[in-house]
Amino acid sequence: MKKILMVTMSDHTSFQDGVFSMYENLKDRYKVTTLTMKNSDYPAPRNRDNLFIDAPKRPGITKDTFNVVRIHQMMKMIRNTDFDVVYFESFHVWNYPIMLYCKNKHIPVAHAINDVIPHAGDEHARINKIINSLTARLANRIILRSVDGYNNALKQYPQYKDKLHKVDLWYSFPKYSKPKGNSVLFFGRMNRYKGIEYLLELVKRTPDIQYVVAGKADDSVKETIDALKKLPNVRLDEGVIPYSKMHDYFYNALCTILPYETATQSGVVLDAYKHSRPAVAFDVGALGEQIDDGVTGYLAKPGDVGQLETQLRKIIDMPNEQYEQMCMKSYQKGLDAYSAKSREREFLSAIGVEQGV
Repeated sequence: MKKILMVTMSDHTSFQDGVFSMYENLKDRYKVTTLTMKNSDYPAPRNRDNLFIDAPKRPGITKDTFNVVRIHQMMKMIRNTDFDVVYFESFHVWNYPIMLYCKNKHIPVAHAINDVIPHAGDEHARINKIINSLTARLANRIILRSVDGYNNALKQYPQYKDKLHKVDLWYSFPKYSKPKGNSVLFFGRMNRYKGIEYLLELVKRTPDIQYVVAGKADDSVKETIDALKKLPNVRLDEGVIPYSKMHDYFYNALCTILPYETATQSGVVLDAYKHSRPAVAFDVGALGEQIDDGVTGYLAKPGDVGQLETQLRKIIDMPNEQYEQMCMKSYQKGLDAYSAKSREREFLSAIGVEQGV
């Protein structure tokens, strides 16, 4: 039986959920060890094979990046862990010492690249592009999280085409929840490529619709956020939303709205599905893969706010029975396509582990 080490140094709940949901799915049949950030608000299991390290919260270069004592502690954990393959769910500078150790020990490295092409307008776009290239060079296997991401990687890294593997995002999935909300939810990071300016235009066009906007805002969109705050049909909860409070936002929503300018794939769509809610979005990146138009939500032409409103109103005006059917189909789509159990075979194959071995 091959032994798997799964790593994320990110405190982002989507990456934590990715690691621990797959761990829970595999642990009774495979030897799986996890190494993750200490003090995350994600309700991580605390078993003997769950290791935690006090890693820097920012994945890039900070003062804590060069904390030699903590890096030594991490590498001691790695040396004392028996594993045949390592999988990195997310980027972090501290991944590199582990990757180099594995190279020296001839242990295969699989690493996910979540955004092959950095988003336009992202202040870290240049450094992210360099990091992606370095990761692609060092890893034995590169995991892409959508067909769109895989195709972008083929164009970006043709020299590594034999390393590329597609594995859709996966999350943990609770039981189905009947719909009860009546507001439209925009959830997650607020910045230009997430379409915060399109959101402002949409909110102004629809004073009869109530919106909840929740997440951390970038300084670059401060004026837009200030404008949203002044609108009577918006409740703005600015800041990082703890995992324990995230569920209520989705359960109390009618649907989620994603007016993104660009997207490789979106964890927010999966969050909507796991909470039994449909999504309305511009058809950019892999959102057209994730959302079945007219079945689990609606898609609009990129940048066309008028059409986005039209699609949103289809859900607003939908009879209750039809809406409940869409919620059930959204949940089922998520469970069938984006749960850890549904992605197990694809994941094990991508990291080079044969099922049952």
